[in-house]
Amino acid sequence: MVQEQSWTQTGQKQPRTQTGQKLMMQNRERVELTGVTEVISFDNKEILLETVEGALQFTGENLHVKRLTLERGEVIVEGRVNSLAYHESQKDRTAGSFLGRLFR
Repeated sequence: MVQEQSWTQTGQKQPRTQTGQKLMMQNRERVELTGVTEVISFDNKEILLETVEGALQFTGENLHVKRLTLERGEVIVEGRVNSLAYHESQKDRTAGSFLGRLFR
């Protein structure tokens, strides 16, 4: 769940919680994704994002982030997508490894 700020019509801030995710792919060449909380890493062969559903890895060729709007949790990826895979959240993995080292 992601806490965001939105503005009401009267100009007041109000928290907005983003709980869902939408992923739309067109011909393995363009992906539109919502629910993005962080870009972990990217290059032309791999993009790794943190989302409300966990870490999401794109692999392919000539990948690039065409548009990124973290305030709205949106990203557009273009290039040849070979695979998409969800993984354990990077934050959960870091926390788990720290606790594992702490209690050894």
